Amino acid sequence: MSIYNVVKFEGTSSDWLLYKFPGTEFNTRSKLIVTTGQVAIVVHNGKMEKICEEGTYTLDTELLPFIKNFVKGFYGGRNPFSLEIYFINKRLKLDLLWGTSDPINILDPIYKIQLRLRARGQLGIKLVNYRYFLETLVGSILQNNLITFAIIRDYFRGIINQKIKKVLSSYMIGNKITYFEIDPQLDKIQEEFQNVIEPEIEKFGFDVVNLSIESVNVPDEDLSKLNEILHKKAEYEQLGDSVYRTTRGYDVLEEGAKNNGAASSFLGVGLGMNMAQSMQGGKLIPDANEEKNEIVCPNCKAKISLGNKFCPECGEKIIVNCPKCGKNVTPGTKFCPECGEKLYN
Repeated sequence: MSIYNVVKFEGTSSDWLLYKFPGTEFNTRSKLIVTTGQVAIVVHNGKMEKICEEGTYTLDTELLPFIKNFVKGFYGGRNPFSLEIYFINKRLKLDLLWGTSDPINILDPIYKIQLRLRARGQLGIKLVNYRYFLETLVGSILQNNLITFAIIRDYFRGIINQKIKKVLSSYMIGNKITYFEIDPQLDKIQEEFQNVIEPEIEKFGFDVVNLSIESVNVPDEDLSKLNEILHKKAEYEQLGDSVYRTTRGYDVLEEGAKNNGAASSFLGVGLGMNMAQSMQGGKLIPDANEEKNEIVCPNCKAKISLGNKFCPECGEKIIVNCPKCGKNVTPGTKFCPECGEKLYN
């Protein structure tokens, strides 16, 4: 096997993290060149012997005292010895992109519909504990004498996905916030996420330089469901309970009238029942107070039970028969529907 006189690595791109020099045979005249932004680690028999910063080194007994055992005078200091040399990229890697591989299924704590949240962002890391990294990861992820940041990103992807799911779910449920309230609170969620993920990354010798959550989103169909609920809620608040119910009732009738077949037959049965009720003094679309067996006092507007003869708040008599024509009238009605007599002052 040939003896290497010059050991260096110029780097294939900015994406590399660790490079293992392919040669293993050296002598005391071999030179090690470490360029800017690199660290070289000399390993002998599985033991890290020396960490060499930027500069040029001669692999002699001054640099590596253990070599003395290999140096013999009659070889002129040229007898070979076996080493492993690793080059490590010291530069920060700030553009590691991450994203959830599967949607985060969560029940919206406000609107009670199932959402499929997705999150993505960016991670910045720097390798600081070279010894621990060599001892824990190099043997399992080294590919063709090279470890790239892409390999590291894929290795950490499972951890990131697991933690972001837990953080997002816990934050939304614990703080009772809906999907539409996530963006204004991304900074707080991001802070909690970083506190959780930092110890996991540091286990492998890295420092987290920065961590960001760029967006949290849902599929279009989930967003449409949420928007529909918000639209109905706003409509209800603007129209009030009674008008909203009446409007929605007519919307149902109008929609049913457009359908054919079984749906129309079913609608016909419903209309027949409502008409029968109407002939008996009921209404096609009852208002909210009638559904609750309540009426509004025509004098003081207090809500009272349907069977009361007098308002318990103001004492107003509740008229059930028109004093002029004797026709039965709905309690609380201000004018007789038969003769037009005014029932209340």
